[in-house]
Order: sequence, then structure tokens, then C-alpha cells
Amino acid sequence: MKYRLRSDDNRDSRPRRFDSPLRCFVQHPSGGGLFTEDSIVETKVWIRKRSCKPRHGRAVTTYHLRWVCPQERTWKSRKVGTDSKRAQAELVKLEAELEAGTCRSERSITWANFAAEHVRRVPGAAHRDDHERTLRFFSEAGDPQTPRHVSFCDVERFVDWLRERKNATATVNKRLDYLNNALTMAVKRGYVTVNPMADWTWEREDEKEVRALTDAEKAKLLAACDTHQLKTMVLVALRTGCRLNELLTLEWRRVDFDNARAFIVHTKAKRNRYQPLCVEAVAMLRELQASTLADGGPFRSIRTRSKLQKLFTKAVKAAGIEHCTFHDLRRTFCTDLARVGVNQLVVQKLAGYSSQTTTAKYYQHIDDPMKRDAVDKLRRTAG
Repeated sequence: MKYRLRSDDNRDSRPRRFDSPLRCFVQHPSGGGLFTEDSIVETKVWIRKRSCKPRHGRAVTTYHLRWVCPQERTWKSRKVGTDSKRAQAELVKLEAELEAGTCRSERSITWANFAAEHVRRVPGAAHRDDHERTLRFFSEAGDPQTPRHVSFCDVERFVDWLRERKNATATVNKRLDYLNNALTMAVKRGYVTVNPMADWTWEREDEKEVRALTDAEKAKLLAACDTHQLKTMVLVALRTGCRLNELLTLEWRRVDFDNARAFIVHTKAKRNRYQPLCVEAVAMLRELQASTLADGGPFRSIRTRSKLQKLFTKAVKAAGIEHCTFHDLRRTFCTDLARVGVNQLVVQKLAGYSSQTTTAKYYQHIDDPMKRDAVDKLRRTAG
């Protein structure tokens, strides 16, 4: 921090604060005599560099902003990260806020209380559990005291902690995504000023091949279902591409037999949609309605995802199919539509995807024949 003062002392030293019963005095940063805060004409934010503990044989340097809060008349510090250019940009922004008088201090809260508050505000029981587990793992890996003490180095140590426990890249990225969400909300709630993960570089995951069942595997799976309810659920998933949670929460009052469609709610993208039903699905749902009408929905008696997974895994083993999850039925639906030439936008709407990026991977097989023809043409030309 640099001060312009009514003092001529130019020695080098760190500024200090001295309280007296009458007035508050601050020592000049250059080490000179004491002066009152009223004598400060201009303040400037400092950028301070700090080195964290060595990681993989190298020291990590982080940048911090230091300034005197005009309202509280005390030193303030803010962690920015490892990017010097970002630190410079934050410095300019903070100086403008100090000049305009809009700079506000961070709210104080312990990490344990912040984690409990954040988890309580997360919508959905499944997401709530994932957030709680991630923040608990982060506490075990680094034991942060408050959200404002979380640094870029703490996040790196958390990644190392996950790697030591043999977590895959997809799992690590998932945990970091939950942590990033929590830190972003900490910024919005005023607990921290800057998200330490703002400059985080995400590790690229290996692209997995889309698992789609063949016609023979679909027939075997349906034959292996030991109850009419499970068989109906598998068929509806194969013919509509609905997610597991969408089927478990489906209510009879949202099934329109006259127009052969179902109104799907509780979607992942938070967008309700009408899902067309094929003739076979309508017939099986009609048969199931009498026995499940009291439950309120065709599949509500299954109640939990874990119970359904046990029933489905048992059917997969009985059918002799190599590794198949319930979500593969949704992938099979999208792949079947792509194979028969359905427009990509139509597939996106039927599957309820929020973007075309996910839908595009089901159309990769369309490019294969075109690539093969191009290579054959080059071979014939060369020959």
C-alpha cells in the first residue's frame, strides 16, 4: 500500500496501527513517525506475493491484495489466486471501489457453519447429499477455518487427496464442480470476495463410447424381467428415453391415454415436456393401471432408485447382457432415433436435453460411412 502523507519520513517499514484514547494513529509504511488517519490523502492497494508449500517439487506463488479499509480503519487482505494478471485486474477494480466508497468487508463465518448453511440451501435430496459429501471430504483434506482462508493451493491439495484414494478423473471433476458451486455461492453471500477456483483448469475426461443395446439384447432384457411392472418400466424407458427419476415420479393423472402421451415433470433441466407414447407402451401401461392406481403412479411403489437398481441388475444378469445400466436404455433410445435418420433437434426435444452438445454424440456413427467413402476415394485416385 502506498500513502501520500503530510510527513517527510522515507524509511522502509511495514505500517502499523496505534490506538489512543483520543485519536487513532497509523505508522507510515516507510517507517517514519506516527500520523493520524485524517492526514491520509490517498491510499493505494498493494499486491503481495506468498509462496505455498512445495507441491511436486515446486513452490506455488499466490497473489494477495492488501489495503486499509476506510470504514473500519484496519488492514484488509484478499486472496486472488496464482494469476498475476488477474491480481492486477482485481487491484484496479478494488481501487475503484475504494475511491467510490462501495467496497464492503467480507462476512465472518466458520467453514463448518458455511458448509451446513450451503447444504441446507441446495435443492433436491440427491444433490444435497453430493454437496455435503464433497464439502466434508474437502474439510478432511485441508481443514479450512473459514471460507476466506480457502486458497488455490488448498484446492490442489484436495485434488491430490482424491487421487490418493484412487478416484477417477470424472469423479474428481464432479467433486471440484460441487466445490466450485459452494465457493461461488460464498462470493454471492459475502463470505469471500473472489472465488479461488475462478482460474481453475479442468482436466479433460476420456470420451466414452455410447452404450446402446442391440435388438437381440432388448428382447432378452424384456423377457428376463420377473414382474409386469419392471417390464413395463423397461419398455417405456426404451421407447421414450425418459430418465429414471422422471419415471419414478410419473403420476397417473399426467398420463393421457386418449392422446398417447405423458406429461413429464421433475426433469433434470427443470423444463416440463409432453412425451409421446407408442402403442405398445400405452397397452402395457393400461394393464398396469389397475394394480398401481392406489399408488398414484405406475412406478411409485418402487419408491427408491436403489431398489430399482437391484431389480434391474438382477434382470440384466438373467438376460446374460454384459454391463448395462438403466441410463443405457435412454442412450439406446437416442441411438435408435439417430440410426433411422431422425433430425437431431427432434431427438434433443424428445430426450429433454438442454443443449445439442450431448445429442451430437449419438450422431457420430453417421460420419463413419462418409469418412470411409472419403478414404476409399483417395485410395482409388492414388491407384
